[in-house]
Amino acid sequence: SWFLLILANILWACSYVAAKFALRDVSVNLMNALRMIISALVLLPFLIAWRKDLNLTRRDLPQLALLAAIGFVINKILEFGGLSLTTASDVALLITSESIFTAALSWLVLRERFKPLTGVALLLGLAGVYLIVERSVVPNIPAGGGALRIVGDLMVVLALIFESFYTVRGKALLVKHPPLLITAVAIVGSTVFWIPLAGIDITLHGWHTPGLLGWLSIGWLAIMSTVIAYLAWFKGLANIDGSAAASTLFVQPLLGTTLAILLLGDQLLPTTVAGGIMIIASVYLISR
Repeated sequence: SWFLLILANILWACSYVAAKFALRDVSVNLMNALRMIISALVLLPFLIAWRKDLNLTRRDLPQLALLAAIGFVINKILEFGGLSLTTASDVALLITSESIFTAALSWLVLRERFKPLTGVALLLGLAGVYLIVERSVVPNIPAGGGALRIVGDLMVVLALIFESFYTVRGKALLVKHPPLLITAVAIVGSTVFWIPLAGIDITLHGWHTPGLLGWLSIGWLAIMSTVIAYLAWFKGLANIDGSAAASTLFVQPLLGTTLAILLLGDQLLPTTVAGGIMIIASVYLISR
């Protein structure tokens, strides 16, 4: 189970570099659409096989549609749209802060118990996010494309807030149904949004066939970072508590930034490293 949890995070960590390669050939919307359509085609046979376990009521359907729109459409547009403007290392470090926003929303929306240590951890994590986005203690708008990188980082942060809302909002469904089943339904359902978006994108900008590296990157995002990663994650969670499993999330910033430096030539500033350490410390305190 620990191996599966670590494997899932390794696959997710590689997705940021893979997406950077894919975005050299296709637009953000088309990349996401191809990713979700391929993932849906792979997951559809599983849904057919699991249809007896899928006892959705009419009340569940609007909520499931909302989850698909928030978690696999709006979130992906913002996350990878932001990635196209910023660095893969920034995204790898920021992605860990999802736990911070989830904890905050759980306290605000679900009225879960709030401890003083949680408040300290949230402030520490938000300070880390600020350092990664701003790359300095004093606010400034850097020249030479730096402003676009800040916009990209902020889009990723907004995507993480939507992802956290997806987690909190979907808690009721995840209690009644297996998490993997709900995720598979949401991915397949998201194609209702992605197919028209892909059609609009192709109509406006034409179809540009991705190169071999582009197709390999899209295939990695669809098969490895979506289907295999989610299967591994939920299978691993079957035998390990979520609070303990949260420690494996640290694989993403460590491996993601390393790959970004080695394969994409990203450079880390001291403030970026400090921000990443603060976010990791914050998530560790929250998971404890």
